[in-house]
Parts: sequence; structure tokens; C-alpha cells
Amino acid sequence: MLTHGSDGRTSLADIFRHGDRQFHQQLQKVLINPDFAVTEKQSQEQRRKNAYDQLRNLVAEIGSTRDVATDLPELFAVFDWSAILATDLIPLISGHYNLASGSLATLTDSDSAAPYLQDLDDASSIGVMLLTEYGCGSNIGFMQTTATWDGAGFVLDTPSPRARKFMPSVGIPVARVCVIGARFIDAAGIDQGVHLFTARLRDANGDPCPGVTITQLDHQPLVIMDNSVIGFDKLRVDRTAWLSNDLATIDDEGVLTWRDESSRKRSFASAISQLTVGRLALSSCLNASARASLYIALRYAAKRLVPLTPVDSPFMVEIPHVRDTLLTDLAGTIARTVYGNEIKTRLASSDLTDRDTVVSVMLAKHFIQPHALETVTHCRIKMGAQGMFSANRVADYLGVCHAAITGEGDCHVLGSVAGRVLARQLAGTPPPAPTLHDPADAGDRARLLDARTLTIAQEAQRHLATSALADRLAIIPEAIGLSEAYCTAEALRLLDERADDHVEIAAARDIFALQYLDRHAAWYLTRGLLDIAAVATIEQQLRRAVDNLADNLPAVLEAFDFDDEILGAPVLSDDLPAAWDSRIKDTRGL
Repeated sequence: MLTHGSDGRTSLADIFRHGDRQFHQQLQKVLINPDFAVTEKQSQEQRRKNAYDQLRNLVAEIGSTRDVATDLPELFAVFDWSAILATDLIPLISGHYNLASGSLATLTDSDSAAPYLQDLDDASSIGVMLLTEYGCGSNIGFMQTTATWDGAGFVLDTPSPRARKFMPSVGIPVARVCVIGARFIDAAGIDQGVHLFTARLRDANGDPCPGVTITQLDHQPLVIMDNSVIGFDKLRVDRTAWLSNDLATIDDEGVLTWRDESSRKRSFASAISQLTVGRLALSSCLNASARASLYIALRYAAKRLVPLTPVDSPFMVEIPHVRDTLLTDLAGTIARTVYGNEIKTRLASSDLTDRDTVVSVMLAKHFIQPHALETVTHCRIKMGAQGMFSANRVADYLGVCHAAITGEGDCHVLGSVAGRVLARQLAGTPPPAPTLHDPADAGDRARLLDARTLTIAQEAQRHLATSALADRLAIIPEAIGLSEAYCTAEALRLLDERADDHVEIAAARDIFALQYLDRHAAWYLTRGLLDIAAVATIEQQLRRAVDNLADNLPAVLEAFDFDDEILGAPVLSDDLPAAWDSRIKDTRGL
């Protein structure tokens, strides 16, 4: 239930948070359990094992894995707070909660799923999904792993070295339940496309099951993961292990029959439906990492005195390159938080196989994740030496960003695919006639964003007429630009809806819109939508907007709802030397 301000308005904290506040608070308490604290004495192997122990504790504390996996606000909250407080968990919760448990809970009947879900539910087995391969990467429609009908079930094989599954986190020897993507080869030897199958990858002792080969990969510096290469040699799975989502049947002769033509068309989207959820969950947790990074960096910058002259020592937050960079990032993060929460709300009631749903999440990933990485990077750099230490968290958030961005599809690939879809959808909507706009007017700013969206869509049409490789490549920059322009316009609309009730949102909105116009000023000039005087106005308005957000900064940071004690970063202390002394004594047992 949402809390409200005394005047009945939705509070700023509730706008930023998605889901139940009590569950968010419960997660914070669970994830700071000192029994699972990471110390400098732990090796990578020990940290990996510690992460699995912490996952089991998380499951024990918050309840049924299946319930969390299918309650999207709770699932997103688990991702967010793990990214903020227990970064080593991110590679595990994605496979366990979302990809394995979510797929089993939604893509097959309860009786077939029961033997696996029961083990996942209490984390006696850890879940994972095996899709990507050496050869196809994240373009999983081209995977080569086969699942061949043998009269009673399926036999999974890796037909070539390039078809090995690369690189799920399954190196640690614990019981594993996996969902595997493979090409179903029916009794007639016909390739029926990519389907999902459930199997036990490691037994109760953690040993690879018959027909499974697991080779753990090298040390990965950015995040603690037990990445591995997996191959299959006649791995047998029952016919009930096929996750059909009731779109087709397979008879005793191994003949596949689709329910209808629509089912055939939806089959691939069905198979990857939990990837859609995962893309948004990882986008959400990266945005959470960006908010936490900004909170830590800006709080530190407001305390850190910078000696410039013998008599002048301003606070770091007053230094222009710190202030302008972090406040611009803050505005962009607020915009993406509001936008992301809207997409999360829609997703909870959407058909995950619907093209519009899939495209909306592709757009969100491309819009949110690169900005989050850029924001966390800026925070680490502006914090200087303090930003290098895990104790101050921001450095570890960089690893989370890189792992998530890599984990389920390149952002720019998804942005370009979604942009192509948008270009086709907007083909019949011509852009407005070129006319000069006033960037000092909020309405004109919105019209400028819409004009850019429609103009790029119109210009992209010349590459959509054929499927020739040259045109498919040539449209990519325009498709990516269209994705960003569309999301920016949509986010601005959402900010406008909330700006009248919150001056902090209005301040962020102005920076968000003006910074976008400033970045693309040359584009607007060449298309007759702005003139030189308007570009100068944008620069002036942007400076004022940054000043305005700076005045409202304390309220924004408070609404992020972080707790200094829970974050535990030394830079949040008023006495930095004492905070570091205490930290060193605690971690070294002095």
C-alpha cells in the first residue's frame, strides 16, 4: 500500500520505490546479515561459496522461491537490494528466481514442474538457465544444441564445440536444476526450432549428472561468478521436462502438433518470456545501483572540503565539473526510475509473448542500463581515491553493471531491434513541418522531443524497403537513435504528470529535457527546429535547472530511502578517518 504526504499526494519516496515498502525493508535487514559479509581475507572461491550460502539464507528468510519469482514487484525488489547490498548475489538470483523458477512456474503444468520447483523453492537446488553458446552468443534463435526425440523423451547433445553453453554460473559443486534451450528434432528428423527443457545439471552431491560436462572458466575481475562451459553428450530428460506453455503437444510417436498457427508464431517468444522479465529486473537493479552511487557520491561531495587556495576550501559538490556531472546524472536517473517503474507496473499484467510487451522491455533496457553504467562510472571517478574501495560500494556497483549488461543481450542490439519495430509502427505518422521552437517553454521542449522521434522514424523508412544486408546495417544508428528519442519523450511525459506535485521532479525534468536538447543541438539546427539563439537559451536554461536541482538535492536524496548505517560506506560518515579506522579494525579483527 502506498503512503502519502499529509496533503494526500503520493510521496516522493513512493514515486521512486516500486512495490511494498515493508518488503523492501525486510530485504535490507536480510541482506546485511554479518554472517555473509565479504572480507578482504576471502579468496574468490570462498566468495563464490559465500554467495550460495547467502542465497539459501535469503530464500529461507523471504519464503517460497516460486512465490517471489511470480510476484514481479517482489522479484524486482530482490534484484534491487541485492545489487545495492550484496553484489555477489546478482549472478545467482537471476538464474535461480527468474530464469529457472519463473520458467517452471509459468511455462508448464504444476505436476510436471513440481519435482523441480520443490527443490528450487527452498534452495536445496539452485536454478539456472542455459541458453547462450560460443557460436550464437545471445542471438539464441541460432543455437545449435539439440534435443532429439527417442521414443520416450528427449536426448540432449552438443553437436560441435561452438555449441557448448557459454557461460552460465554453475562451477560451484552444488545441486542444480537447469532450464536448457535446445533445438527440438522430432521423430522425422525435422528441426522444430528452439524449445526449453528442464534437467538436473548437478546431483545432490554437486557432481555433474550423466551426460553433462562442466568446465569452470578463468577468474573474472569485475564480479564474482563461477562461469562455466557446459556440454551435453546424450543427456536424457523426460517428456514432462518439455516446457511447452501449452502451445503444442508431442504424441507417443514424437510428432509435434501446434495448437494453432498463432501458437507456432508465439513459441519462440514463449521460450524466452522469462528473459523479458529478466531484462527489466536487471535494468531495475542497475538503476538502483545508480541511485545508490549518486546518494553516496553526492553525500560525500557535500562534506568533502577541497583546498583550492590558502583561504578558499569549497565543498566538492560546489566544484562545477562535479556538480554539473552528478546532478545531470541524477536527473537522468530520476527520469529512468519513473519510466522503469511504469514499465514494471505494465509488465505485471501483460502477456509476456506479446510483441509490444517484448519491445517495451527491449527499449527500457537500452534506455536504462547504459545510463546507469555511465552514472556509476562518473560517481566512482568523482569520488577519487575513495571511489576505489569496496567499502564505499560504488566500485562494486561497476561490476554489477557490467555483469548485467553482458548477461542477457547487448543493449545496443536490443535498442536497434526495438528501433526497427518502432520505425515500422510510426511509418504512417509524418513529422511536423519544420518550425522554430522556444526551449524555454516546457511545451515546446516536449514537442521538440516528439519531432525528433517522428523525424528519425521517417528518415529510417528508406532502409526498411528491403532486407538487404547493407540496409540492415545502415539503419542501425537510426534505429538506436529512435529508441532513445522515443523513450526520452515518454519519460518526459511521465515526469510532467508528477511535476506539479513535486518541485524536485520538476527540477529533474527540466535538466533531463534540456540536456537531451543540448546534446542533439546540431541535429535540431540542421532540421530547422532550433536556431543559434535557441541553442544559447538551452545552455542558459540548463544552468538554471542545475541550480534548481541543487537547491532541492537534500529532499531528493532523502526520498531515495537509503540508510547510512545499512550502506556502511565510510564516506558517509562525518568523521572519515574514524570511520576508516573502525572499518579496518572490524575487517581485520584488531
